[in-house]
Amino acid sequence: MKINLRVWLKIPDAEAATVKNTLRRRMGYEAVLADLGKERLWSIEVDDDVRDPMDLARRLARELVNENKESYIATVDTIEFEEGYVPVKVGLHIEDGEAVSALNRLRNRLGFDMVRGVERSVVWKLALKSERPEKAAEEIAERLLINPHKDFYEIMT
Repeated sequence: MKINLRVWLKIPDAEAATVKNTLRRRMGYEAVLADLGKERLWSIEVDDDVRDPMDLARRLARELVNENKESYIATVDTIEFEEGYVPVKVGLHIEDGEAVSALNRLRNRLGFDMVRGVERSVVWKLALKSERPEKAAEEIAERLLINPHKDFYEIMT
């Protein structure tokens, strides 16, 4: 079973604002990019025999989400996004030190023995004014959002 935590800032996100301005002002997407948002996605593989996965998700979120400045949505085995956005998931195809550290902390220091794996990625939510929004999202991902030497991306439609 996989618990997914979508996490975003309650305060203005400077990185998302910079990416949005770069795409619109410097890379020529002012007519295509209506809006842009950024979320972190924690995908946590847990044992299938967990009785109450949403309760476990809340307990895991206490460790992975800074509730003073972040909000989150937890789901089990699915990820759903709002209408009007093309979500582009960007992750590492090399070992992710932060995910490994989170796994070790959850299992070894905090006693969450049911946790089997942790993956971390960033989801860029692109509101695009285009007849082919997935194609525009692919182009944006390849031109700016990823480093092809270490990152992969996936359009999550």
